[in-house]
Amino acid sequence: KSRQRTLALDDCFNSFGPPPAPRRAISMMLLVLALVPFLPSSSATGSRVLFDIEGASHVFDGIGAISGGGATSRLLVEYPEPQRSEILDFLFLPGFGASLHILKVEIGGDSQSTDGVESSHMHSEGDLDFTRGYEWWLMKEAKKRNPKIKLYGLPWAFPGWVTNNSTWPYVFPEKLANYTVNWVQGAKDIHELEIDYLGIWNERKCDPTYVKVLRKMLDKRGFNTTRIIANDGDGAICDDMAKDKELFEAIEKIGLHYPEDAAEYSCTNLSTPVWSSEESSSYDDINGAGCWIRVINAHYVNMNITSSIMWNLVGSYMHGTSWYASSMMTAVQPWSGHYEVAPVVWATAHLTQFTQPGWIYLNVGSGSGQFKQGGYYVTLFDPESGNFTFTGAKIDEDHAHCTRPVLPVQPWGQDILPVQSEEVAFELTESMGDLPIHLVVFRSTLSLFVGKEPTMFQREKDIILTDTRSFTLFIGLGEIVTVSTVRKASKGACKNIPASSPQFPLDFQSDFEGLDEGQEGLRFTDQIGVFEIHEETSMRGPSLSKFELQKNHVMRQMVPQTPVQWDDSGMRGPVSLIGMFEWQDINITARFKLPSIDDGGEDRRSTVRTMKKAACLGVRIDQMWTQGIVFCYAEDGEWALTKGGPWVANGSFVPESVYTMGYGAVVGDGSWFNLTLSVSIENTATVTLNGEPIISGFETGAKGFGFAAVGCNGWFALEFDDVKITPADRRQWDSESAPQKCRVAAKEGDQITVGKCSRNGSPSEGLSWELLPSWQLRHKSSGLCAQTVEAKDRSRIILQRCASGGDVEIELQQFWNDYTNVRNGILPLQLGSNQDSSRLQLAVLANQTVVLSQAESASTFHSNVTADDIAWSAWAYFPNSKQLRNQYPSEFFSAVTDDPMCLQACT
Repeated sequence: KSRQRTLALDDCFNSFGPPPAPRRAISMMLLVLALVPFLPSSSATGSRVLFDIEGASHVFDGIGAISGGGATSRLLVEYPEPQRSEILDFLFLPGFGASLHILKVEIGGDSQSTDGVESSHMHSEGDLDFTRGYEWWLMKEAKKRNPKIKLYGLPWAFPGWVTNNSTWPYVFPEKLANYTVNWVQGAKDIHELEIDYLGIWNERKCDPTYVKVLRKMLDKRGFNTTRIIANDGDGAICDDMAKDKELFEAIEKIGLHYPEDAAEYSCTNLSTPVWSSEESSSYDDINGAGCWIRVINAHYVNMNITSSIMWNLVGSYMHGTSWYASSMMTAVQPWSGHYEVAPVVWATAHLTQFTQPGWIYLNVGSGSGQFKQGGYYVTLFDPESGNFTFTGAKIDEDHAHCTRPVLPVQPWGQDILPVQSEEVAFELTESMGDLPIHLVVFRSTLSLFVGKEPTMFQREKDIILTDTRSFTLFIGLGEIVTVSTVRKASKGACKNIPASSPQFPLDFQSDFEGLDEGQEGLRFTDQIGVFEIHEETSMRGPSLSKFELQKNHVMRQMVPQTPVQWDDSGMRGPVSLIGMFEWQDINITARFKLPSIDDGGEDRRSTVRTMKKAACLGVRIDQMWTQGIVFCYAEDGEWALTKGGPWVANGSFVPESVYTMGYGAVVGDGSWFNLTLSVSIENTATVTLNGEPIISGFETGAKGFGFAAVGCNGWFALEFDDVKITPADRRQWDSESAPQKCRVAAKEGDQITVGKCSRNGSPSEGLSWELLPSWQLRHKSSGLCAQTVEAKDRSRIILQRCASGGDVEIELQQFWNDYTNVRNGILPLQLGSNQDSSRLQLAVLANQTVVLSQAESASTFHSNVTADDIAWSAWAYFPNSKQLRNQYPSEFFSAVTDDPMCLQACT
């Protein structure tokens, strides 16, 4: 039904009509004259691939992706239709896009797990709710499109009650197992979902006793078909499995994360299948696509790994949290409906559209292996139908520098073979079936350079073998080629994807009405604690308005105690973020209601620095609110304006973080109060409570940027309602943040400089750059590239025509960077096409001239000052505004430049 629905939409279709006319392998002369990349068997100088199923035994378990780890699909659920369904089709619909075999989801644990927090199904021991969050919805949507897809659940964190506040989750293995199996039970009873695989604890130590208890609990409660994967991290569990028969039998698959092909794992000595149960984490451009297909093939050839699962499924989380767009697709604009079908989708399709779990890998040397001129290939065979699929990829470091794992070194100590183009001769033994054999050919060319756009998942002329069992194909550098007897593959497409509008739209307001209970507030992403939509608790106080007496949806903090954490030390109180990382000049207003005031306790004017329950608002906040301007108002009237959020241990702040503090009216009587925090372009803070001023124009001296936020200072049921976010000063916002065009258009030969970044993420023609997968920096409006005048220290940087791959100038235009992490932190941009080619980096002198500088290290993450006249030599890329900045977050360079500075092509 889903397939019929999707392909009936006016905007979406399968891009392939009838297949191209097949070309038969009969005459060499005819085929050569045809000038197609398919040739008959001959004395090829390249590799020879022999297809033979004899002795093949490794079962292919499928290709998948991860939603979670954490909150990576957060914004997807808020997308409008039909765009939301289109995204899901590209991911899950067979024969349309990525056509995934496995969906792995986070079992929410109420704690930060990379890009946010996902709700637990049991906030407390007496609590049980299987409607929270969006993973249930996502699994059902995946099953709707592909009923055969395998489902896999894994915890990153656990609620604190499971361990009685210990940081070690295995203290009470029976209790933990019951908690986990409850999630499996809820999937079946409430959502009619069968969970195929269950993990232990993401990237943390696996306890053998708990694994065995979990296996028994699953069997006891009727889930004997739910298999355990351990330990979703390193291979330490394998040594225990070799010594413990019961543990060995309890674990169905061994899950490694980011395995290196040159490393030795004791897991490979066991008969248990090994998966790469988390893989890639690379930015989703051409380089990310090349990295992904290379590691899938190389992992089987070098380590017999039979499944690879990408982190993550869809990059639907805000820039400014971790690992932006390290995903199969990107969907970060629910307000516009814009999304990006990344090249990674089509790299995945080269395998997933032609295979199914249960097929058999052909052995290395009999259909799988490494090409003579470098690159890896695998062949899969279906023992039931006799179909087979070959997929080969020639990816070198220039085409796929992977963020993790790095390019492999062969187990026998030799460097990986240099990757070059070659003609490959194929020969099919009789075990592969009788003639004639009809083969389809799909090719992707991961072209990096300007003037030669990449082509993804293009169908070429079919090959029909009638009187020969051999043929030859040319496979070029940077190409992925699939040859298969499966002829149902196609390239889906949607015509009218909305245009990108990356600026978060203001004015924003939400009263949370119309939202489903158990979900996060509209556009909010929890980073510590969990804020869910629920009906307001019972009202208290002497004066209740008519509005308050009616049913009313609010956003309530739900976590009652410190969780067993994965990626958060638990130092600060709950917080939920909204907006853009570039925001600076913002008003945020919200009504809040605290639980009734506590009896007793310390005198509020005591020297003991412990605040009572407090509601907080924040502006210019980083992901974990260690920075930014925060105002908290406590139940007994104490208030504080601070740098960063409050400590959760005592609800207060370290003294040096406090700008100012004081006392006001008591607000802990269960009534609603209206709080506003405004931070202006002059970096002053103004706060009002119920319209009455508490702070007016207080000079903070803080010149940072970041999200807006709501939060609190402890694990209690604070409620927010009627959130409104607007520019702090609309006239100044309109003049300072309006799109800015260059007074004089950029042209060849212009010197590149730096200037103040435009405020609040507004587009600026002179500051907008594109980071090309060829390592070039292209100025967006002019189309020109940054180029050093000479490859030497202190050489100036100018604009020139963007060079292509064969041009001499290309070596002067390539600024190598970690293309994933440069979007998530400050890193050097190093002259050359790979990490080791040069130590010269893009730097800025004290007089703001942009030059090359000789660096001490090519891997520094912070300011790399090597001489008194160098101001900085590290950068971060902000994809929403397309700016190359010297701050991420703002604190790193505040001593160098108070305001963030950007690479600039024109003014």
